[in-house]
Amino acid sequence: MSVKYRYEEFTWPEIREAVARNRVPVLAVGTIEQHGPHLPLITDVLTASEVARRAVERIPEQSLLMPPVYYAFNEHHLDFPGTIAIAGHTFIDYVTDIGKSLAHHGFRRILLVNGHGSNVPFLDIAARRITNQTEAICAMVPWWNLIDRALIAELRESAWPGGMAHACELETSLLLYLRGDLVQMEKAEPDFPPQRSDFFYWDLEKASPVYFQEFFSRYSRTGTLGDPTKATAEKGRRFLESAVANLVRVIEELRAREIRPRTDHH
Repeated sequence: MSVKYRYEEFTWPEIREAVARNRVPVLAVGTIEQHGPHLPLITDVLTASEVARRAVERIPEQSLLMPPVYYAFNEHHLDFPGTIAIAGHTFIDYVTDIGKSLAHHGFRRILLVNGHGSNVPFLDIAARRITNQTEAICAMVPWWNLIDRALIAELRESAWPGGMAHACELETSLLLYLRGDLVQMEKAEPDFPPQRSDFFYWDLEKASPVYFQEFFSRYSRTGTLGDPTKATAEKGRRFLESAVANLVRVIEELRAREIRPRTDHH
C-alpha cells in the first residue's frame, strides 16, 4: 500500500498523525512569468514542483508535499506579456503565513524549494521569519543549487557566465524532459546581455558577486537569458535526477536536525 504524501489529500486526523511522525512539509515556490518565446509561463512552478514531488515520493514516510505557490515577485519581467507580479512584502507575508500555519499545527521542520531566481531574497526572509516567530525551523533551497557541480561541468555547453540564466540551457533541458509538449524549440535562440563583466552577470550555476537586477527588457531582446539551443531532454533528465537525489538528502538532514533550546545571555 502506497503512503499518502500530498498534503491537500489528508484529513485533519491524518495531518495530526503526520505531525506525530515528524514528517517534513515540502513547499515548492515558483512564479508565473515570461520565459522567452519558447517556454511556458509556468516553467518555474513546474520545475520546482517536480523536483519536490519526486523527492517526497522517494521518502513519503519522512515528508509530505504541499500545494505549490504559483505567484511571486517579478516586476522586472513585466515588459513582456504574461508575467503576474506580486509585491515583495505581500509575497513574503503570504509564504510566512503558510509556514506559521504549519508550525501552529505542530510541524517543526519545514522546507521551501525555490524555482525562481528572484525569489531567493524574499524566501530567505520568509524562512527566517518562520524560524524566528514560531517553534519550527524553516530552510530554503533553490533546486539548481542541488545539482552536482561535476555534472554541470560535464554536460554544460553554453558559455560561462550567462549561458544558464533564464529560459536557458538548464531550464529548457528540464522542460524538454518534463513537458516537451510545452517547449517550442524552433523559437529558441541565444540571448546574452550587451554588457557583461566579472561582477555583473546572471548564471544559475554560480551567482555573481554583485547582487543586481534591473528590468529584463533592458538587456534581453527575447526574454531569454542564455543559450537554450544547447538544451536536450537527456541533459534535463540527468540534471533533474541529481537535484532530486540531493533534495532527498536535504529533507533527511533537516528532519534529523536537533532543535536546541535558546540561551538568553542578558
